[in-house]
Amino acid sequence: MSGTIGSVTRLPEVKVLDADSHEQLYYQLYNIFFQEIVNSAYSVGQLIPSETELVSEYNVSRATVRKAMEMLVSDGLVERRRGVGSVVVSNRPASALHWMSSCLQRSVAVESDGPSPFKRVLSSSIVPANDETSQALGVPMGTRLFRLDRVRCSGDDAFYRETAYLAESYAPSAIEHDFSKESLRAYYTNVLHVAWPKAVQRVYSANAGEETAGLLGISPDAPILVVRRVSSDVGGVPREYIKWNYRSDYYYLEMTLGK
Repeated sequence: MSGTIGSVTRLPEVKVLDADSHEQLYYQLYNIFFQEIVNSAYSVGQLIPSETELVSEYNVSRATVRKAMEMLVSDGLVERRRGVGSVVVSNRPASALHWMSSCLQRSVAVESDGPSPFKRVLSSSIVPANDETSQALGVPMGTRLFRLDRVRCSGDDAFYRETAYLAESYAPSAIEHDFSKESLRAYYTNVLHVAWPKAVQRVYSANAGEETAGLLGISPDAPILVVRRVSSDVGGVPREYIKWNYRSDYYYLEMTLGK
């Protein structure tokens, strides 16, 4: 996938939209660009391709393109400027919690010009709540949970493992979605129509262990940075429990203290 410097437009690798999918075409197009932007394939200041280019490349109507762009604008990722076009103004959606972005930093090892990063789905399934997840989400043991397990990669390199849990009753359609292509955050915002106003997070060091080590290509005894977060809705009810296992040679914790 090619890129450009400055404000010049670029097209992502064109993916065929599925007219038979349960997801609307505008949402599929929106998600393609959401993923591109939050994964920094687009830099702040770059232009999104014009409506004419997108209509031609994806074989969709102008109304479909406009709806997708409106969603990106609503996310705070894109701004429409008269006489200029749609400009990327942020790589973080406005609804995202900002603590992580200010504290967890990527090392030079991940800031390369290698292949574009992507998330590989290891499993997407319904599982019973165990002791850990029932406590985190405040649900009875055995409650049916949607579990999504993914690894973020670039080429052959794996950066971190991400495992998310939500009650199936809260997100009944989640199992139908392909989260190797779709953003989980976009699903929350645009399908469930929710945002998390509060989250409690723990960060600590641990050994990778056999399973995670195999996925990340490191020794089972290698230290990893573990982040566990429980996000709650506006009523204070825990809705999402998510765990990240980061390679400590790729990521580090940086904190800024102030009033």
